Amino acid sequence: METSNRIFHRPFRLLNKTQHYDWGTKNDKAFIPHFTGSPVVPDLPYAELWIGAHPSAPSDIVVRGRVSPLNSVIEEFPLEILGEDVAHRFDNKFPFLLKILSAARALSVQTHPNREQARRLHSTDPSHYPDDNHKPEIAIALDSLTAIAGFRPADEIVAALHRFPELDDIAGNGLLGRVREAGSDSELIANLKLLYGAIMRRAADEGELMPVIAAIVDRLSGKRNPAPDEVLFVEQYGLYGADVGLFSFLFFNLIQLKSGQAIFTDAGVPHAYIRGNIVECMANSDNVVRAGLTGKFKDVGTLLEILTYRFAEYPIINREQKADGVVYHTGAEEFEITAFQKDPGFDAMFDSGGGPAVILITGGSLIVQWEEDGEWRSEEFAKGESFLIPAILSRWRMSAKEKTGFYCVRIPLR
Repeated sequence: METSNRIFHRPFRLLNKTQHYDWGTKNDKAFIPHFTGSPVVPDLPYAELWIGAHPSAPSDIVVRGRVSPLNSVIEEFPLEILGEDVAHRFDNKFPFLLKILSAARALSVQTHPNREQARRLHSTDPSHYPDDNHKPEIAIALDSLTAIAGFRPADEIVAALHRFPELDDIAGNGLLGRVREAGSDSELIANLKLLYGAIMRRAADEGELMPVIAAIVDRLSGKRNPAPDEVLFVEQYGLYGADVGLFSFLFFNLIQLKSGQAIFTDAGVPHAYIRGNIVECMANSDNVVRAGLTGKFKDVGTLLEILTYRFAEYPIINREQKADGVVYHTGAEEFEITAFQKDPGFDAMFDSGGGPAVILITGGSLIVQWEEDGEWRSEEFAKGESFLIPAILSRWRMSAKEKTGFYCVRIPLR
C-alpha cells in the first residue's frame, strides 16, 4: 500500500465476519443474515457478527482496490486510522470490538478478567485465554434480551434458596443452614459466598449433581405457577442437562431488557446471556472465564477467584428508553456508544475529534458525504452495513431520506 494520507480521507465500508457458535439462531430465526440481507444456510447457527480489528476475525476494508484486514491496515497506518492520541494510548491497536450477537440459548455462565488477571491467564494458558486484554462490555437489546448478571440482593437469594431444599445434598458442610440462620448481614454475605463457591466446585461431579437436579426439575415441572428463575432452570436443563451453571439462576439477577435498554458488565461481574438479539461493544478482547451452561472449557477455580461479589439489583442503562442521541455511559476508556434514531430529512455535519468512529446502520439508510481532493463525494450505507471513519477524516456529513437508526462508536478522548 502507498503511504499517502490522501488514501484515508474517506469512510471505509467494513466487510465483517460471522461466528457460527452452536448457541446462535438458525433458519427462519437466524437474526444476523436477515439483518445484513445475506442468504441463510439451512441449520447453520449464526451467533456473532464481529465488527472491528480483533486478530481472530478482523473486518476487511478495501484500500486502493485491495481487500485487507483492518488490523493489518492499522499496523501500517496507525496515525491515519487511529489518530495520535488513540494510537499512543492503545499501542497502535484498535481499542474496541463491536458485535451483533444473536442467542437462541445460554452462552455460558462467565466473567471476564481485569488487565492484570488477563495478562497472567494469557501467559499461563494462551490456548484458552487468547489475548492479554481485559473485556469490559455493554449489551444493548435490539429487540429484547433475557440475561442473568451480578449477584441478587442477599435477601432475594435467601428467598430463592428456600424454594430449593435439595441444595443441601450438594452444598455440604451445613452451608445452606448457615445461610438461613445468619445473625448479621456480614455473616449472611460471607456464607452466601461460601455456598456459591461450594456449589460451583461440584461442576465435575455429574454423578452427584444428576439426581439432585433431576429431582428439582421433576418438582418444578409439576408446579402450577413457577417463578421466572424456575422456568429458566427447567428450560436450560433441557439444553444442558445436569450442569452446575443452572444454580446461577438462583444467585444472579434475572434481567429482561426491552429494545434500547442495556447492561454493562465490568471485570469480575458474573453473567450469562440467555436469549435475544443485541448490539454488543467491548474492549478488543476475546477473554472469557466460563463455569457452566457450556460445552466449552470450564475454569471454575479461576472464575471463583476473580468474581466480584456485589449483592444488589443490577443497573439498567436507558431504563426510560430515550428515543434519540442516547449515550450509553459506562466508564470504559476503550469505547463510548451512542444510539441515533433520525427522521427523513436528517442532515448534519460530524467531526472526528481526533479519533476514529465506527457506524452501524440498524434501520433505513445513511448517505455519507466527505471532501476529497477539493470535491464532495458520497456513498450510501443500508441496514446491516457498517463503516469506519478514520481519525484523519476530520469532517463528514450524514443525511437520511427515510427513518433511520444507527449506532456510532467512538473512543473517549482525554
